[in-house]
Amino acid sequence: MHDHSHPKMRLRRRFIKRVFCTLVVFGLSFYISILLFGNFKGPQIIHLTSLSRCPACFGVSVCPELYSNQILLDFSKWSYVFNAKNIFYGLTRTNRKVVLKKLAHNWEFDEFDSKICKTWNLSQDCNPNQLLNVTNVDAKILDIVNLNLSWPGEEPRKGLVLCPYSYSLYDLLNPVFYPKRNHKAELLNIWTMLSLNPEPIILQVIPKSKGWPVPAYGGVCGRLEVVAYEGETLASLNDVTWYKKLKYAQKILKAAMDFTFKHDRFRFYLMDWSLDNIVVNDNDVVTFVDLEDVVIVDKNILPKRDLPDWYKRYGREQLGPGFTFSIENLCKHHLSDHNLWAACYILAGDDKPYLYPIPSEANETKPHLYRLLEDCLRNSDDRFKTFTKLQHVIDDLLDSKLGSNVIR
Repeated sequence: MHDHSHPKMRLRRRFIKRVFCTLVVFGLSFYISILLFGNFKGPQIIHLTSLSRCPACFGVSVCPELYSNQILLDFSKWSYVFNAKNIFYGLTRTNRKVVLKKLAHNWEFDEFDSKICKTWNLSQDCNPNQLLNVTNVDAKILDIVNLNLSWPGEEPRKGLVLCPYSYSLYDLLNPVFYPKRNHKAELLNIWTMLSLNPEPIILQVIPKSKGWPVPAYGGVCGRLEVVAYEGETLASLNDVTWYKKLKYAQKILKAAMDFTFKHDRFRFYLMDWSLDNIVVNDNDVVTFVDLEDVVIVDKNILPKRDLPDWYKRYGREQLGPGFTFSIENLCKHHLSDHNLWAACYILAGDDKPYLYPIPSEANETKPHLYRLLEDCLRNSDDRFKTFTKLQHVIDDLLDSKLGSNVIR
């Protein structure tokens, strides 16, 4: 009996020690959060902006509003204590909800900062302000674009890809970023965004104010982006009728066409189509909220010899199960059906298809809905024609109000 009691006592002591250590770690984390964020009442946005890292930051356009308390953090959620995604929520003085995004994990910022001095041939302990004295910022910016384009493999890769030639970047940016007063600082902001997360660039190039299905852009301050809160994710809206889902699907299909055709110079192929990245508000407006990974194709270039198939349409081939694609092929053709296939994939693909199961009354009325969805996924011969037919069928179903009482 005595021999068996010692192992049990040791196990009990170890368990107690682990519980104690866990409580201590939790307590310290909570205490540190209190020190950083105050008493969960006052506006402590200063701790989120990292403004001292400018000009190696996203910009300063919304700093006056943040520092004059026109936007207050919403501390009603515990996500402020342990927030791995660096996404926060706030309210304006007029009670409009906003989202504050740091657009990178803390370790990504640390890694970026650790390389800045070496990247710009500055002293090892350089100050970010010294970047205002560097030269060849334009070349560094184009280097990032070229690196993203030449990155080996299909996926994943980080950030914006602009193709087929990197020199199109300034035609993409000019309408938004030029002319401005502090040219060098702005170029460094662009370099930082391209290095960390190009979303603030995308939101200004294709703004919500011109009908694009993206969040309304509020501005940036330091390394913090402010956008309008546009609603709940489709992944979280489980208790809606199939008719509602069909209405959202209609708008997802339209967005796929807009990203492909709407801009007069560029096509925007989204690389991260997911129900977690699509939100909807009370007015059933659908918005795409994660624009970090985008392939932008300049459709108006004059192709060189390295693009023999430029004027051919690229139809997505079967590259494997799940959401797969070839950036190389997207960049070698003036037009691709990538967005169309991606929209069909989240509606009817093999990973929690949003429109399945289709209600029996819809199948009886429009039996070709299922066939068109499957053809959109499987058939690359003319996905554009299939996609247009699918849009018409969904329009007809919405007009007939089918599935308005069925929750799927």
